[in-house]
Amino acid sequence: MNPKKVEELAFRVVGDMGGTFTMALAYIGDRLGLFKAMAGKGPLRSANLAAQTQLNERYVREWLRAMVAAEYIEYDVTTDMYWMSKEQAYVLVNEDSPMFTGGIFQLATPTVWNVPRILDAFKKGGGIPYSEIGEDVCCGIERMFRPGYVNFLVKDWLGAIQGLNAKLEGGARIADVGCGAGLSSVTMGKAFPKSKITGIDFHGPSIERARKHASEAGLKNVTFLQAPAHELPSDEPYDLICSFDCIHDMVDPRTTVRTIHKALAQDGVYLWSEPNASDNAYENKNPIGKAFHAISPLHCMTVSLAFNGAGLGTVIGEKGARALAKEAGFTHFEKLPIQNPFNQFFALRK
Repeated sequence: MNPKKVEELAFRVVGDMGGTFTMALAYIGDRLGLFKAMAGKGPLRSANLAAQTQLNERYVREWLRAMVAAEYIEYDVTTDMYWMSKEQAYVLVNEDSPMFTGGIFQLATPTVWNVPRILDAFKKGGGIPYSEIGEDVCCGIERMFRPGYVNFLVKDWLGAIQGLNAKLEGGARIADVGCGAGLSSVTMGKAFPKSKITGIDFHGPSIERARKHASEAGLKNVTFLQAPAHELPSDEPYDLICSFDCIHDMVDPRTTVRTIHKALAQDGVYLWSEPNASDNAYENKNPIGKAFHAISPLHCMTVSLAFNGAGLGTVIGEKGARALAKEAGFTHFEKLPIQNPFNQFFALRK
């Protein structure tokens, strides 16, 4: 037995324990507005922050100490004051920032609350339907993906396919499969007012939020359909079909990809994103790969197995996507040269 390896693993476990507790406290800070109350305010004492947020000072002080240890905020020992740097605010507070992480906090801790049900699923099979996964989880997913849509969807993701944006600017039919709360659909609706976008998702509350987002944006070219993804209407072909980070979650991903193939115009394109990791777990020994694999049985896999679905799990990789595409009848599969730490993007054609 190698004592060094024993020590390394033990300390890794301790580090993961600290990360778990930090996520819980960051969730509290995000939900109670502590991070927002610090942004741009300069040095504060714990009593000042507690008064601003109308929270218990002793809890606020201990929260601040934990955030300092996690390097989420700063502390001056000579003045006993805490503050948030511009960089920290960019990550922890600014919801339009491409590096915003508040959605991660809102996703992580409430997901762990479902562990007792996951324990039961390990013994009996099945899983937790998305409708029962928890409102905080659904909202956390919405907030987590929003920065990508706002900052990169039009220019970088759609823009990576030659001639596509020009076609969409002229007016096209777009389907957003697994649209969730509709932020991707709304983003495309704003960018391409002459195009018609249809978002489809089976989760009723998400579709309600999607319709609200579209209404608040004053969009008339975006509509939403509450239905399983494989019920995407195919009476009129689509010039562009998108699915962002959702095929692996689905109960019947094979039928969904076949439906997308059927609904796509002959000269149309299917833009498909999946987590940026290999299908081989041994190649994912890094913080992002670790996160993807860890969330799989707690979220992505269980929402599929809840309905006796395929249960592909979070990480299918390029290899898994290619296999699904070939089975569905696609003849052209291209991995796009988009540099993104979290997602890989594929362009498929008939």
